[in-house]
Amino acid sequence: MTVLLASVALSLCLQHAQQAPAIGIIIDDLGNRTVLDRAALAIPKLVSFAILPFSPLTSELANRAHAAGKEILLHLPMEAQGHNNLLGPGALDTEMPYAEYTAAIRRAIADVPHLTGVNNHMGSLLTQDPTRMRWLMETLDENGDLLYIDSRTTSHSAAGPAARNVGVPYLARDVFLDNVREFEYIDARVDELIETALRRGYALAIAHPHPE
Repeated sequence: MTVLLASVALSLCLQHAQQAPAIGIIIDDLGNRTVLDRAALAIPKLVSFAILPFSPLTSELANRAHAAGKEILLHLPMEAQGHNNLLGPGALDTEMPYAEYTAAIRRAIADVPHLTGVNNHMGSLLTQDPTRMRWLMETLDENGDLLYIDSRTTSHSAAGPAARNVGVPYLARDVFLDNVREFEYIDARVDELIETALRRGYALAIAHPHPE
């Protein structure tokens, strides 16, 4: 069954054998594409929505999704190893000093209403930085009960250890459902997601607001 990500995080603490496997699904990259983003809100299953800050549809999508009972994440742009022209406003980078970096996080948190957590948009470079991941987790901890979802855009992410050290609830993406926008590929990734949940007890997928 699909569940809220907060419930998936809670299930990791409970670990009861009788619990049904839990699956979380996040729809990423929302905020800029009017038709596709609004269509994503109509997905009937219990999915979570990761919304970019400072985008034309940020507030509208967050408010509508919240009213529909959806969970909202801040899709926080972070410096990548390439294609940083796609980051959008509010991005974190590896050259920012502490005060500028943490202030940027706070502004982004304030821009997206109804948050339960944060996940990274891109970030294959910045998420490898242990110091800046610690700064991020400390800022999340200061701003209430926010969880962190690692999109795992690099196999060398330092987000997990930083979250555990600070005490921020943490989950990592297992499967990208739509890296290839073909139905057969997506079906195979859904099967992989289910198999992971059955084997481990939980699994987390990320997808995007593509028509497929």
